[in-house]
Order: sequence, then structure tokens, then C-alpha cells
Amino acid sequence: MSLYFKMAGAICILGATGYFAVSMNQTMELRKQQLRKLYSLMIQLKSEIQYMYNPLPESFAKLAKSTKEPFSTWLSDMVGLLEEKEEITFSDVWKEGIENLHNGSALEKEDVEPLKELADKLGTGDISSQLKAIDYAVLHLEGNRTALEKELGQKKKVTVTLSLFCGAMTLILLL
Repeated sequence: MSLYFKMAGAICILGATGYFAVSMNQTMELRKQQLRKLYSLMIQLKSEIQYMYNPLPESFAKLAKSTKEPFSTWLSDMVGLLEEKEEITFSDVWKEGIENLHNGSALEKEDVEPLKELADKLGTGDISSQLKAIDYAVLHLEGNRTALEKELGQKKKVTVTLSLFCGAMTLILLL
């Protein structure tokens, strides 16, 4: 009977460490997908400003309708904040929105850092400076995405190896 409990415990430990590895890998994959979508949204925002001459709240509302979570919520919240709070500057609303996006997504701090720099440029009357600032942010987002894609395969292997190694060491210590 004791042998069955040991075997069941071993299976549970290895299953838990395997699940941990899969979960970490899914989080990294989700971050890659969200970086790709954020890159696409910034390109679309640039098009809205450059070709459609839409004001930012209208551009955000259009983009919110065409995207999924967490970006649709982020953009919708931005529209709501811009419409209800007239005494607050766009810069403050943008920084608050970026912080909410960071907290509600798989994106890391370095992923949203280029967007924070847009706070002073977006919402100004000068369209060319807005477009250049968006280009700058897009360039950094693309760099982050490319670096993540290069490292992703290696990170996934390391995560699986380390988690299964920890599981095996736990089994050795318990048995």
C-alpha cells in the first residue's frame, strides 16, 4: 500500500512541475502575441491620425471595436477618461491607461515603456511630431518582439528542463 502512495505522490509531483512549465510557456507565448497585436494597433493608430485625421478619442474608439482583450478594454477606458475628464491633460490619461494595460496584460515593463514616451507627443496639434513619436514607439515594440521571438524557443526549453529537474530532485528528497 505504501508503494502505491509513493507512486501517486511521484506522479502528482511530476504532473505539477510539468503543468508549471506549460503554464510559464503559455504566458511567454501570450506576451509574444500581445506584443504583435500592440505593434499592429500602433500602426493602425498612426493610419487613423495620418490619413483619416481623426481626433484621438475617435481613433481609440474605432480601434477598440476592432480588437480583443486586453486592448479593447484599454482603448475603451481611454475614450471614457478623455470624454469625462476635461480638466485632466491627455498626458495624465495616457500614463494611467498604459499603467492599466501593463497590469491587465502579459506585457512586461520594457514592453510598455516606449508607449509611456508617447504621453507628451500624442494629443498635440502637430501631426508630424505625433507620427514620428508613434514611429519611434513602433520601432521599439518591434525590437522587443523580435528579441522575444529569438529567445522564446530557448526560454521554453529551459523552463521545461528546470521545472522537471526540480520535480525530480523533490522526488529524490522525498523518497
